[in-house]
Amino acid sequence: MRLLLSLLLLSQATAAEPLWPTSLGPLELQAPAPLPSLSAQTCNACHGAIHDQWGASGHARASTSPAWLAASAALGNPVRCQECHLPLLAQRAEIPRGPGAGAMAPNPAWEPSLGLEGVTCAACHVRGDAIVGPRALPADAVPHKVVQSDALRSAEACAFCHQQALPGGEEHPFLDTVGEWERSSFGQANIPCQDCHMQRVSGPIAGSRFAAFASHGGLGDHDPAAIARAVTLQVRVQKARFERGDTVRATAEIMNTGAGHAVPSGDPNHRVAIQFELVDAAGELAKGTAPSVAWLKREMANVAPFAEISDERLQPGASRTFDAAWALDKKLEPGAYTLAVTATWWRVSPEQAEALGLTVEQASVRFVEQRIPIEVN
Repeated sequence: MRLLLSLLLLSQATAAEPLWPTSLGPLELQAPAPLPSLSAQTCNACHGAIHDQWGASGHARASTSPAWLAASAALGNPVRCQECHLPLLAQRAEIPRGPGAGAMAPNPAWEPSLGLEGVTCAACHVRGDAIVGPRALPADAVPHKVVQSDALRSAEACAFCHQQALPGGEEHPFLDTVGEWERSSFGQANIPCQDCHMQRVSGPIAGSRFAAFASHGGLGDHDPAAIARAVTLQVRVQKARFERGDTVRATAEIMNTGAGHAVPSGDPNHRVAIQFELVDAAGELAKGTAPSVAWLKREMANVAPFAEISDERLQPGASRTFDAAWALDKKLEPGAYTLAVTATWWRVSPEQAEALGLTVEQASVRFVEQRIPIEVN
């Protein structure tokens, strides 16, 4: 009888409504009983491992990262950007007032502490009077109502924020990560975003209950090791020994071998720099040489609907080849040198970072480096 009752309760515990509304807008949510708050701190008591993973992710820092704060301020804190970086109505200090664009009024529902949590747990997991999860649980086995949403296992869970086009820009959406995935071999094979960005781990999923569950760490707010898994970098140089007066020619081929979307993806301001340097044993640039830099990037018009001008990124499975060459000064000190080739992910261009007051560390992540030893006689 208890098993039959549990099965009946499970059959009634599937979310009937879509996970996301059909258009952007703040989510007006209430904490489902008996939970007292929408804050991720409320979830931490039972779901500590998941909370800590989320806390180290880009989602948790969506409203507090220096890059976001600087870029948002430079743009006049547009409401459209807040729809994803501050998805809950209660996270916003001000809300639009009346039909006029730009008119704002204080938000009586504002919870400042909640506003520090970015894409907090409730943004994806609270709907109606229940917690939404990838599976339903019997009402007599959990302290709060849990309903199932199949969307949490699919790209639908990501598309609300990671696929955006303004009217008139539908052909090349401003944010096209899910579209890139759909057109890739990953999408054709129905390998969802979660397989790479929420890999299965084992640990305490609720209280002392040990199980396998989807990690909520994402890329660890652009952890270099995680980004590096998306690409393969191969460097070639014509020989290992050179005479002064020779020309060193190097080639770097970078391949998108692990991402089901473009590299880089997301915000069109994101870009990847491929840099060549010839350095001496002390790590200084070899006399008479300068760094050579090439970019993987996407250029958009700077006015709505932000039409695409060019796209030089790595699509899934694609590769790009870049070359560099240096004529070795005949007065160059003989000895050991290193051909260093690095790949660095940038949130914005170096020029934009400087204009926004961001440090190199705040604006970029070096994720791949290859150092090829050469000898100069």
